[in-house]
Amino acid sequence: MNEDLKSRLLKAFEGEGRERIQVLTSDILALSKGPEDAERRVLVESAFRETHSLKGAARAVGLDDVEQFCQALESVFASLKKRDLAPSAEARKSLVGWVDMLSDLLLGVGEGDSSTDSRISLTLSRIRDFASSDSLYMDSDGGALDAPHDFADNFSLDNALSTSENTDKAGKLADNSVSEAEAVPSGEHGDARQGAGSKSAKAVLPTLGETVRVDASFLTNLLLQTEELLFSRNALDSRAEVLFDLSERFEEMSRSLRELSLKREVGKQLITEEGFERFKKDMSVLSEELQRVSYSSRKARWELSSRVDSLISDFKTSMLLPFSTLLDIFPKMVRDICRESDKMVDLSIAGGDVRIDRRILERLKDPLVHLIRNSIDHGIESPKDRLEKGKAESGKVSISISRRDRDVIRILIRDDGVGLNTEKLKATAVKKGFIPESVARGLDRRGAMDLIFLSGMSTSRMITDISGRGLGMAIVRDRLETLGGSIFVSSVSGKGLRTVIHLPVALTSFRGIIVESSGQSFVVPKTAVRRVVLVRTDDVAVSGGRETVVHGGKVIPLVGLADILELEAKNLDRESFPAMIFGKGRSTIAVSVDELQGEQDIMAKPLGPKLVRVRNVSGVSMLGSGSLSPILHVPDMIKTAFSLHSGVGGMSVSHVRKDSEARTVLVAEDSITSRVLLKNVLEAAGYNVITAVDGEDALAKVRSEGPDVLVSDVEMPRLDGFGLTEKVRRIDRFASLPVILVTSLGSREDRERGVDAGANAYIVKSSFDQSNLLDVVARFC
Repeated sequence: MNEDLKSRLLKAFEGEGRERIQVLTSDILALSKGPEDAERRVLVESAFRETHSLKGAARAVGLDDVEQFCQALESVFASLKKRDLAPSAEARKSLVGWVDMLSDLLLGVGEGDSSTDSRISLTLSRIRDFASSDSLYMDSDGGALDAPHDFADNFSLDNALSTSENTDKAGKLADNSVSEAEAVPSGEHGDARQGAGSKSAKAVLPTLGETVRVDASFLTNLLLQTEELLFSRNALDSRAEVLFDLSERFEEMSRSLRELSLKREVGKQLITEEGFERFKKDMSVLSEELQRVSYSSRKARWELSSRVDSLISDFKTSMLLPFSTLLDIFPKMVRDICRESDKMVDLSIAGGDVRIDRRILERLKDPLVHLIRNSIDHGIESPKDRLEKGKAESGKVSISISRRDRDVIRILIRDDGVGLNTEKLKATAVKKGFIPESVARGLDRRGAMDLIFLSGMSTSRMITDISGRGLGMAIVRDRLETLGGSIFVSSVSGKGLRTVIHLPVALTSFRGIIVESSGQSFVVPKTAVRRVVLVRTDDVAVSGGRETVVHGGKVIPLVGLADILELEAKNLDRESFPAMIFGKGRSTIAVSVDELQGEQDIMAKPLGPKLVRVRNVSGVSMLGSGSLSPILHVPDMIKTAFSLHSGVGGMSVSHVRKDSEARTVLVAEDSITSRVLLKNVLEAAGYNVITAVDGEDALAKVRSEGPDVLVSDVEMPRLDGFGLTEKVRRIDRFASLPVILVTSLGSREDRERGVDAGANAYIVKSSFDQSNLLDVVARFC
């Protein structure tokens, strides 16, 4: 055979083999669960056809091992078809392992290894004997199998060989073929398994290939749609001729008007009545023609837009692949990991028919593989430990895919293992120097769980081929964010881990919100925006020089997009401004913009090889106006915004309206002398002063008057200053209201009580100085 032809045939076989082995694996796994008779017949027929087709394809490219393996399996399925009986438990268990071996052959694992070749030869012999043996239909006790069992997820390839060998009368040959790992005493089994398991742990997972298979009818439909564009082209040619004719007539009328103007200047006779009527008629005809062209152009624009949108949509669809293309590799991978770690796992997959951009699917493979390996290695306990905890012997891992929106895919991964130990995470983070101990103590459960995304963060005591290095989750998040997605984990200790991933359906296009900041337009992916709100400047609170707003009943930071992108800020004096809400939980933040320009479909383009990674920017797109606009990278923006709000870097955008009116100070003091003194001092400094005679009176005036600063005594009737401060802090609108306590209580305990209550400053009357009071008040105004 010509080498070039053989090379092309092998490439074609690679794609076909991958697809057929996925279907065959799916059929065998379904068959291993003991389905009803009707479903069993369909599965056996499908497996027979796939094996037969794969055998023919292997023969065409000269892969003798694959051809012989398929022929042996084909004889098994042919026997099952002929006798119309359910395969025995032993047969179903063995079939899973044989299909795994066939998959390894197609991937080229162990190619050229003589021990592997002899192992395959032995297996072929067992398959052929098994096809003609009653063991194919009967259990070891001689009875036909009726009850369904599930062996698929806990299968061992070595056990399959051993099982099939037990059916062979030549016992000596069978004994000599048992693998080394099975012959090692139980005390040394762990080391032997690790050595043997490394091969499967490092086995190359199949790629999605460089080709996409589509139906011929789909291509025919694309051709018809493309041909329809010829009508639009012909219509454009016709309108171009009409416009050219109108242009000439308009030019002729313009010359006539210029001639009339010249004649008028030299005093010659003006246009006659007949000429004027002719000119009016020409103008009317020209106007009608322009209206017709305008109408037909709008209609043609709609038709062309509809055809182009349909064509683009179909081409995008051709680039989408079902998740099953990737997920079909996971049952075998889970079985291999279980064999290496002596664990039992039931894997369930839902939503395999959901389609996504094949480029995203290809890049999603490694993150998903890592998450599943983590679930089994770190999450699922050993069968013995699970039984001691009152759990089922076999752990559960599930992958569920669903489409949440037109442009968003949601992946939910769950396991019922040990979950996350937040205290252990915090201790490890402190030990490795990621965060100081004081910060660790202040972390809530949500913040502690987010520590797993730090590079080098791992609580595992042992590094294995499967996991333990602490790099994986950081890389997983980076990879998902590069794809425009996000990841969120939640856990109940002892009950398992829940991982939620959101991804765009396609890489190139998405719905984007066009915003303006500092005179420049930017694109924000719609899927990353939780909500767009209109914020009143009166609702912006300032605490410690940092601005906040209340959203969903919680106080969240407010940062300007201009500050995030280090642009020249334009502080506009207005009553309200638009803001976008990003993030979840403790990572929720509001980002203000100057203007919202609308929403449109965005075609994303990379920045180029010289700008591979630009902070806060993921790409660029051309807007409908023809201008280029940066596409913002929301995860980077959230990190930058929180850094700015925490005091790292300066902030120039102010959302608080600069009023020319004086600031209002509420003075709460039960002593009339002290109340008058404080009022006079503050009014002399230019403040508007409201007074209250006790804490209850002050609380009512806080609600009704909305002061800028509260100055309060501590010892007052009905409600003291500490209680007043605590109640003010519980009001969302005034949670950040500056509170200054002025009192004669100067002990350390009283000061600490004031701080605990939420006071911003504490002034002792014994050392009272009016300049000191004014300095403190001015700091908060």
